[in-house]
Amino acid sequence: MSALVSTSYLPSIEYLKLISTFDEVLIDSSDIWKKKTIRNRCYILSPNGVQCLSVPVNAKHNNSLTAEVRIDYSQPWIRVHKGALEAAYNTAPFFEFIKDDIWDIYDRKPELLIDLNREFLVLFLKKLKLPTKVSTGLSIENGEHDFRKLSDNHGYQPRQLPVESFKNYNQVFNYKHPFVPNLSGIDFLANMGTFVSGW
Repeated sequence: MSALVSTSYLPSIEYLKLISTFDEVLIDSSDIWKKKTIRNRCYILSPNGVQCLSVPVNAKHNNSLTAEVRIDYSQPWIRVHKGALEAAYNTAPFFEFIKDDIWDIYDRKPELLIDLNREFLVLFLKKLKLPTKVSTGLSIENGEHDFRKLSDNHGYQPRQLPVESFKNYNQVFNYKHPFVPNLSGIDFLANMGTFVSGW
Protein backbone atom coordinates (compact mmCIF):
# COMPACT_ATOMS: atom_id res chain seq x y z
CA MET A 1 0.00 0.00 0.00
CA SER A 2 1.17 3.53 -0.72
CA ALA A 3 0.40 6.90 0.82
CA LEU A 4 0.36 10.20 -1.04
CA VAL A 5 1.70 13.31 0.70
CA SER A 6 2.87 16.83 0.03
CA THR A 7 6.31 17.75 1.22
CA SER A 8 6.81 18.89 4.81
CA TYR A 9 9.81 20.39 6.64
CA LEU A 10 11.01 18.29 9.59
CA PRO A 11 7.63 16.50 9.43
CA SER A 12 5.21 16.48 12.32
CA ILE A 13 4.37 13.49 14.48
CA GLU A 14 0.92 13.33 12.88
CA TYR A 15 2.50 13.20 9.41
CA LEU A 16 4.82 10.38 10.52
CA LYS A 17 2.07 8.46 12.31
CA LEU A 18 -0.20 8.54 9.27
CA ILE A 19 2.42 7.23 6.84
CA SER A 20 4.12 4.78 9.21
CA THR A 21 1.86 1.84 8.33
CA PHE A 22 2.47 2.11 4.58
CA ASP A 23 5.05 0.29 2.47
CA GLU A 24 5.72 3.38 0.38
CA VAL A 25 5.04 7.09 0.50
CA LEU A 26 4.94 9.22 -2.63
CA ILE A 27 5.75 12.92 -2.29
CA ASP A 28 3.57 14.62 -4.89
CA SER A 29 5.77 16.66 -7.25
CA SER A 30 2.68 18.32 -8.79
CA ASP A 31 1.78 19.96 -5.47
CA ILE A 32 1.06 23.71 -5.70
CA TRP A 33 3.06 25.95 -3.37
CA LYS A 34 1.17 27.55 -0.49
CA LYS A 35 2.70 30.12 1.85
CA LYS A 36 2.85 29.85 5.63
CA THR A 37 2.27 26.10 5.75
CA ILE A 38 4.32 23.21 7.09
CA ARG A 39 5.83 22.75 3.65
CA ASN A 40 8.64 25.00 4.90
CA ARG A 41 7.80 25.29 8.62
CA CYS A 42 7.98 23.11 11.68
CA TYR A 43 7.27 23.49 15.37
CA ILE A 44 9.50 22.55 18.29
CA LEU A 45 9.24 23.00 22.05
CA SER A 46 11.79 25.60 23.13
CA PRO A 47 12.57 26.84 26.63
CA ASN A 48 10.02 29.62 26.00
CA GLY A 49 7.28 27.37 24.60
CA VAL A 50 6.31 26.32 21.09
CA GLN A 51 8.63 27.84 18.47
CA CYS A 52 8.13 27.97 14.72
CA LEU A 53 11.15 27.39 12.48
CA SER A 54 10.76 28.53 8.88
CA VAL A 55 12.97 27.84 5.86
CA PRO A 56 13.19 30.98 3.66
CA VAL A 57 12.41 30.23 0.04
CA ASN A 58 12.33 31.90 -3.35
CA ALA A 59 8.76 31.30 -4.53
CA LYS A 60 7.50 33.92 -6.94
CA HIS A 61 3.77 33.27 -6.67
CA ASN A 62 1.16 30.85 -5.40
CA ASN A 63 0.99 29.06 -8.76
CA SER A 64 4.53 27.73 -8.40
CA LEU A 65 5.04 24.01 -8.09
CA THR A 66 6.36 23.18 -4.64
CA ALA A 67 8.88 20.85 -6.32
CA GLU A 68 10.46 23.91 -8.01
CA VAL A 69 10.70 26.08 -4.88
CA ARG A 70 14.33 26.96 -4.13
CA ILE A 71 15.77 27.54 -0.68
CA ASP A 72 17.12 31.02 0.04
CA TYR A 73 20.61 30.57 1.50
CA SER A 74 21.31 34.32 1.52
CA GLN A 75 19.75 34.34 5.00
CA PRO A 76 21.50 32.66 7.98
CA TRP A 77 18.56 30.37 8.67
CA ILE A 78 20.66 27.21 9.08
CA ARG A 79 22.59 28.78 11.96
CA VAL A 80 19.29 29.94 13.50
CA HIS A 81 17.68 26.49 13.18
CA LYS A 82 20.72 24.67 14.56
CA GLY A 83 20.82 27.06 17.51
CA ALA A 84 17.10 26.62 18.18
CA LEU A 85 17.36 22.82 18.03
CA GLU A 86 20.37 22.87 20.38
CA ALA A 87 18.52 25.08 22.87
CA ALA A 88 15.43 22.90 22.69
CA TYR A 89 16.95 19.41 22.74
CA ASN A 90 20.56 19.50 23.93
CA THR A 91 19.52 17.92 27.24
CA ALA A 92 17.08 15.44 25.64
CA PRO A 93 18.23 11.83 26.13
CA PHE A 94 18.49 10.87 22.44
CA PHE A 95 19.39 14.14 20.69
CA GLU A 96 23.08 13.23 20.48
CA PHE A 97 22.15 10.12 18.45
CA ILE A 98 20.39 12.12 15.73
CA LYS A 99 22.16 15.48 15.83
CA ASP A 100 25.07 14.66 13.49
CA ASP A 101 22.75 13.23 10.83
CA ILE A 102 20.52 16.31 11.01
CA TRP A 103 23.53 18.63 10.81
CA ASP A 104 24.88 16.70 7.80
CA ILE A 105 21.65 17.32 5.88
CA TYR A 106 21.76 21.03 6.66
CA ASP A 107 25.43 21.24 5.70
CA ARG A 108 24.79 19.64 2.29
CA LYS A 109 22.52 22.62 1.47
CA PRO A 110 20.08 21.01 -0.98
CA GLU A 111 19.01 23.53 -3.60
CA LEU A 112 15.31 22.62 -3.57
CA LEU A 113 12.98 22.59 -0.57
CA ILE A 114 11.45 19.27 -1.64
CA ASP A 115 14.91 17.64 -1.59
CA LEU A 116 15.74 19.00 1.87
CA ASN A 117 12.41 17.77 3.20
CA ARG A 118 12.77 14.37 1.56
CA GLU A 119 16.16 13.86 3.19
CA PHE A 120 14.72 14.65 6.61
CA LEU A 121 11.74 12.35 6.04
CA VAL A 122 14.01 9.46 5.02
CA LEU A 123 16.18 10.10 8.09
CA PHE A 124 13.19 10.18 10.45
CA LEU A 125 11.80 6.92 9.07
CA LYS A 126 15.24 5.31 9.39
CA LYS A 127 15.66 6.48 12.98
CA LEU A 128 12.15 5.25 13.86
CA LYS A 129 13.08 1.91 12.26
CA LEU A 130 10.13 2.10 9.88
CA PRO A 131 10.58 0.31 6.52
CA THR A 132 8.48 2.82 4.56
CA LYS A 133 10.13 3.72 1.23
CA VAL A 134 10.04 7.33 0.03
CA SER A 135 9.77 8.41 -3.60
CA THR A 136 8.92 11.63 -5.40
CA GLY A 137 6.77 11.88 -8.49
CA LEU A 138 3.42 12.60 -10.06
CA SER A 139 0.36 11.15 -8.41
CA ILE A 140 -1.58 8.67 -10.49
CA GLU A 141 -4.44 8.81 -7.99
CA ASN A 142 -5.29 5.13 -8.21
CA GLY A 143 -5.87 3.97 -4.70
CA GLU A 144 -3.22 5.86 -2.78
CA HIS A 145 -4.21 7.04 0.65
CA ASP A 146 -4.19 10.79 0.22
CA PHE A 147 -2.68 12.83 3.06
CA ARG A 148 -1.68 15.87 1.00
CA LYS A 149 -3.89 18.25 3.01
CA LEU A 150 -1.67 17.67 6.04
CA SER A 151 0.92 20.03 4.56
CA ASP A 152 -1.68 22.81 4.31
CA ASN A 153 -1.52 23.09 8.08
CA HIS A 154 -0.65 26.59 9.31
CA GLY A 155 0.17 25.47 12.84
CA TYR A 156 0.94 22.49 15.01
CA GLN A 157 -2.55 21.33 15.92
CA PRO A 158 -3.34 17.87 14.48
CA ARG A 159 -5.31 18.10 11.25
CA GLN A 160 -6.54 14.54 10.65
CA LEU A 161 -6.01 12.66 13.90
CA PRO A 162 -7.83 13.43 17.17
CA VAL A 163 -5.65 14.94 19.89
CA GLU A 164 -6.60 12.02 22.16
CA SER A 165 -4.78 9.62 19.83
CA PHE A 166 -1.40 11.19 20.75
CA LYS A 167 0.20 9.55 23.77
CA ASN A 168 2.00 11.77 26.25
CA TYR A 169 5.75 11.31 26.48
CA ASN A 170 8.42 13.16 28.43
CA GLN A 171 9.37 16.46 26.81
CA VAL A 172 12.45 18.42 27.90
CA PHE A 173 10.54 21.35 29.34
CA ASN A 174 7.54 19.50 30.78
CA TYR A 175 8.35 21.02 34.16
CA LYS A 176 7.37 24.45 32.80
CA HIS A 177 5.14 23.78 29.76
CA PRO A 178 2.18 21.43 29.30
CA PHE A 179 2.59 18.51 26.91
CA VAL A 180 2.32 19.49 23.22
CA PRO A 181 1.19 16.52 21.10
CA ASN A 182 2.03 17.30 17.47
CA LEU A 183 5.41 18.94 17.15
CA SER A 184 8.11 18.05 14.63
CA GLY A 185 9.22 14.44 14.72
CA ILE A 186 12.53 15.75 16.07
CA ASP A 187 10.78 16.33 19.40
CA PHE A 188 9.75 12.68 19.60
CA LEU A 189 13.10 11.33 18.40
CA ALA A 190 15.15 13.53 20.74
CA ASN A 191 13.04 12.60 23.75
CA MET A 192 12.03 9.00 23.02
CA GLY A 193 14.53 7.62 20.51
CA THR A 194 13.10 4.80 18.41
CA PHE A 195 10.38 3.76 20.84
CA VAL A 196 7.70 4.19 18.17
CA SER A 197 4.86 2.70 20.21
CA GLY A 198 5.27 5.58 22.62
CA TRP A 199 3.71 8.08 20.26
